[in-house]
Amino acid sequence: MSTHAVPVEKYHGTGNDFLVVDASAQSVGDRAAFARAHCDRETGVDGADFAAGAEGDGVTGSDGEAGHRGADGVLFLSVEERFSPTRIVMTLVQPDGSTATMCGNGARVVARWAHDRTGDHEFMIDTQAGTRRATVTADATAATIEMGVPTFDPRRVPVARDGALADEPLIDEPVAGLTVTAVDTGVPHAVAFVDGGRDDPDGIDAVDLDAVAPPVRHADVFPEGANVNLAAVVDDGSGDGPAVLDQRTFERGVEGETRSCGTGAVAVVAAARRLGLIEGESAVSRPPGGELEITVPDRGHATLTGPVAHEFSGTLPADPR
Repeated sequence: MSTHAVPVEKYHGTGNDFLVVDASAQSVGDRAAFARAHCDRETGVDGADFAAGAEGDGVTGSDGEAGHRGADGVLFLSVEERFSPTRIVMTLVQPDGSTATMCGNGARVVARWAHDRTGDHEFMIDTQAGTRRATVTADATAATIEMGVPTFDPRRVPVARDGALADEPLIDEPVAGLTVTAVDTGVPHAVAFVDGGRDDPDGIDAVDLDAVAPPVRHADVFPEGANVNLAAVVDDGSGDGPAVLDQRTFERGVEGETRSCGTGAVAVVAAARRLGLIEGESAVSRPPGGELEITVPDRGHATLTGPVAHEFSGTLPADPR
């Protein structure tokens, strides 16, 4: 193991937790190995080793489970303050060592991290899926990120089918045991709607996601794989308030369920609108880690808003092998 130590921060957005490394100041030779070692949920970084309570916000997810061992990925970030607004170059390396083109909650964490360094409240974040505008609230407890325009275009998700279906979007069709809709929100998602929300004992939480998601995640129809979401419409938005949906996501690259997924939340709302399951452009998605506010307008960028918090600071071996 290398004796070279790298300063890190840990943040989370609705329980979706990330280690953050200032890539402009620190060098990590093998980013994939760094992420695989330190994100491992059994043997990875433990906030208790860094006196998290003394340095963090003291803010957890809705169930109080933020701060557990490991992480959902490592964000390698570079700040470009010569631009206005300040630009942040974002690279997310996932627990399996792969790189994700976009991560909604990760981008919200980026905005909070950048605010903590600069004091600014508006940023442009350069991701592999494009440049996204982000804002942080005055008290820095929440952040909003532009998510681009969700697309069902099979060439962009991508979806691979032959013959007459090759150019048709995959909408509410059976794939490996689930009926799914395929949508790209920066990364590919398969969305399956189920009956019954989190308050229903036979609803969304009764589904064994670790069993039903992998066949869809690896299905041939998704040549680059897909994140797999379950969603239940709790309120269709036909009354006074926005639509409300419960959400669970099995993430590609994490290869398991996460407490929250921002791109998944936008995918769920986009799919619900496409299928006519909800009314209006705004909705609240409720993954296990908390609540996210989403807008998916008829034209223009979708947005994702939710809480974000700092957990701890520390140092980790640059080369954990």
